[in-house]
Amino acid sequence: MPIVREDGFYRAHDLAHASSLGIESSRLSECVTEVKKSHIRGVFGSPCFGFTGQNLDFLLEVEWVESVWFWDVNLKDIDALYSLKNLRHFGVHPKRPAIDFSRFEKLQKAIIEPKPKDKGLDELSELELLHVWHFKPKDGTFSELAIPSSLIELQINWASPESIETLPALPNLRNLEIHRCRNLQRLGALAEKYPNLETLVVSTSGRVTVEEGKRAVRGLNKLVHAYVAEKKVI
Repeated sequence: MPIVREDGFYRAHDLAHASSLGIESSRLSECVTEVKKSHIRGVFGSPCFGFTGQNLDFLLEVEWVESVWFWDVNLKDIDALYSLKNLRHFGVHPKRPAIDFSRFEKLQKAIIEPKPKDKGLDELSELELLHVWHFKPKDGTFSELAIPSSLIELQINWASPESIETLPALPNLRNLEIHRCRNLQRLGALAEKYPNLETLVVSTSGRVTVEEGKRAVRGLNKLVHAYVAEKKVI
């Protein structure tokens, strides 16, 4: 994500929208004024780009914003997010209060580190892309990860379960990627739950073997690319 300094503000041009503005805590008023002036639809922030706030209250002034991306943050209050009725792209991590995702009815893309009290993600009928980071459930399965059947792309990073067999069926899923899941061993019968899968990538997850990959992709008639254990399996 290239971020550049333009006209006195941090900007990114390859996020969800043509232009996203970086929010700097020391210049909060100026940044909000620029978002209003240009009617910018995306905002982002990180301590390395000057954002050190513990809340997102400034969003109450820019309710048309459709994309939020905040990383390396330690937020105490995220209630202002609920004022964004057109929120389509979400990414806020790692430290934040729990979120009721069902209130973001238009959400299409989400990058999350799940919290135990999060809810409503599985109620989003328009969510197409979900990237999950650092999911480490106490029961060692994906059964608590409630996700909607509308997903087209699912990416799992740094998760602790040994198998993805407890993930729900996703009839629309086309792209499945799994990275750096060191406990993962079993993929299950993918064709039964993901009949429209076109791309499968399982990397840097050392316990998943090529043989497991070859077994798992049987019956996936629409599969175009499969890469498991650093090797192509089709």
